[in-house]
Amino acid sequence: MVTTRIGRHAQLNRDLLTKAINIFGKTLSIRVATRTVDNFGQLSSISTADTTFKGDLQFGVDVDQKLIESGFVEVGEGVLYIHPTALTTLPVEQDLIIDGSSEWEIVEQLEAPELEGASTFFSYKCRRRINSGD
Repeated sequence: MVTTRIGRHAQLNRDLLTKAINIFGKTLSIRVATRTVDNFGQLSSISTADTTFKGDLQFGVDVDQKLIESGFVEVGEGVLYIHPTALTTLPVEQDLIIDGSSEWEIVEQLEAPELEGASTFFSYKCRRRINSGD
């Protein structure tokens, strides 16, 4: 079996991101919904599973202004940053991020930069769900 080695610069970048998330990030939860359909294609059940992870959800004045100016994120939306190894399965559209009493729906993945063939972080555009939080 061949093992792909992460380059020195990529490993350094990942380590720095881990330190930054441990300092500035917080414990969040991701709620993944699994939808089951019957033989007629009708929705028959929905089950959810919550998993906690360490990440950084930025919204309001904390959002990188370059993302707003370039049109990737609109005012009022948030951006979730996670380490590539924070979750065993990456978030997808419609997954929910729970931050205290607030629920944020993942709209799309913004970027997943790579350095020397290894992902350094993932960022997702999120929209706050109405009537969630304070």
